[in-house]
Amino acid sequence: MNLKLSISYIIIVILSLSVAYGQQQYLSPTRMAVHPVTNEVYVLLSTAGSIAKVCPVSETVTNTYKLGFTPSDICFSASGNAMFLYVTEYAPNGKLHVFNPTTMKRVTSVNVGYYPSTVSVNKYATRAYVANRFSNDLSIVDLSRKKEIKRLPLIREPKSLALSPCGNVLAVANSLPFQSALDSPVSARITLIDTQTDNIIGHVPLSDGAHSVEDVCFSHNGEHLFATHIFSRYYFPTTHTERGWMNTNAVSVIDVASRTYLTSLLLDDAYRGAANPSGMTLSSDGDKLFIATSGTHELIQISLLPTLEHISAQVNPADLAHDLMFMSDFKTRIPLLGKGAKNVVMQGGKLFVSDYFSGGLTVINAHFPAHRRFIKLGDEPEPDLVRRGEQLFADAELCFQNWQSCLSCHPDARADGLNWDLLNDGIGNPKNTKSMLFAHATPPSMISGIRADAETAVRAGMRVIQFAERSEEDALAIDEYLKALRPIPSPYLVKGKLSRNAKLGQTLYVRALCHTCHGGEYLTDGKKYDVGTGIGEYVGFEFDTPTLREIWRTAPYLYNGSAQTMKDVLTIFNKEDKHGVTTKMTDKEIDALVEYIMSL
Repeated sequence: MNLKLSISYIIIVILSLSVAYGQQQYLSPTRMAVHPVTNEVYVLLSTAGSIAKVCPVSETVTNTYKLGFTPSDICFSASGNAMFLYVTEYAPNGKLHVFNPTTMKRVTSVNVGYYPSTVSVNKYATRAYVANRFSNDLSIVDLSRKKEIKRLPLIREPKSLALSPCGNVLAVANSLPFQSALDSPVSARITLIDTQTDNIIGHVPLSDGAHSVEDVCFSHNGEHLFATHIFSRYYFPTTHTERGWMNTNAVSVIDVASRTYLTSLLLDDAYRGAANPSGMTLSSDGDKLFIATSGTHELIQISLLPTLEHISAQVNPADLAHDLMFMSDFKTRIPLLGKGAKNVVMQGGKLFVSDYFSGGLTVINAHFPAHRRFIKLGDEPEPDLVRRGEQLFADAELCFQNWQSCLSCHPDARADGLNWDLLNDGIGNPKNTKSMLFAHATPPSMISGIRADAETAVRAGMRVIQFAERSEEDALAIDEYLKALRPIPSPYLVKGKLSRNAKLGQTLYVRALCHTCHGGEYLTDGKKYDVGTGIGEYVGFEFDTPTLREIWRTAPYLYNGSAQTMKDVLTIFNKEDKHGVTTKMTDKEIDALVEYIMSL
């Protein structure tokens, strides 16, 4: 890694640990795990780079441990008399760290993939499975040998893992779809893996419009798998939001034996959304499923047995995915005492929910949900403008009837992979969701350039996407949050540098004249061009030149998401060399050019 990239990476790590909002430090509790013997709740403080230990009886923090890195997931396992705590380090050179939970001394560390997001360990503590979010693969770690022994390819941005009760099947939640936005259906998929052979069994597509899959969980008997996600009705023009016209929020049900999607259970009510479902857990008897909703700051309790009985009685259970009334008798919505619920665990008849923006846990009596308390996990400063903007961006309470937040279509302020027919430029012309990275630095906004700048687009989005009137103060805070976004280094880089093939691609980038439009700091000249990709009314249309920074993260491509990959952009959709001079390049040269662009 050269000096410039080394310094950049150090700065990224420092900012992630101090939460890059001035010099302030926020806690941001996320994932949790319960100690199998002491029953203490271990909570990741993601932006503080720490773990808080909470006594479930006294409901107090008994200790806090500084990790020195940004953690993404945590779990326990026991092997004989040994008990270990496993924590994934969220970084380009990702690691799985093994700790003694009594002393919190690090026992060992194992290299895994690019930005590991989640970990699961089998009951014999012989294997650890680590999903690597941005290298889109699974590291299988032999814990006795303390090394990765196999990598399995996944689909796109895996964010959660679950082992079946007997341990023979591992489920992986691929967060986003990876396909052309013109396909039908378009959905995220769940990958199932045989842990006996360490091979992929298959990929189960969810319902059309399913994306932002946050968690997976098996039923106690292992017959069903549940997945929390947003259920977007992207095929409708966004003329209104009530009754889930644009987005609903769901937990999907998969039949494990047949590896088929059964239905999606809508968590919303008819006139009020339950936006952005995140983590979930089962009750100890398996009769109830608890789901945290980060956009509406709630815990939703589902009575599983009657729900599954009703599903099995349906001739076509998939129809339930469009029925906002079906779950009315089977679910209870429990308001939380904090903001931005991320995860939930159960211990001793109590539910502990991590509230990301409030720096603590809501504790709920599982038998009497009205009995709620809040545990503060440490001291936090008052939110500055960027932190407040981040919270507003994720808060569905800003939206009419709470159906969605900005985050619903822009996960991590990037893109959901879907085409939306927004009201910015008329009706009947859906376009692909854009990333918000550098939106304020690269006007105009929207792929058609219909908005002069991102400031205008933010305020228009409040009016015609969330159907709400918000204060200028709120809009300014969201502006500052989006301006503070920084790109993640590309997984196509090798130790922070261009690969040999990408260096060839860098030369070809100039030869193809890509640099004439995609140059400068943000790799865009801010102008509009007809690049020959328009269809129908958009034949001959001039589209805005987007930034190529972090382009590796925002497939599909082109204004209508027609290109699944960057190679498709340069070949299938560039027959006349209007989008770079590539038609006479060899396959090897195209691959090199793609690798360079995807390294940016």
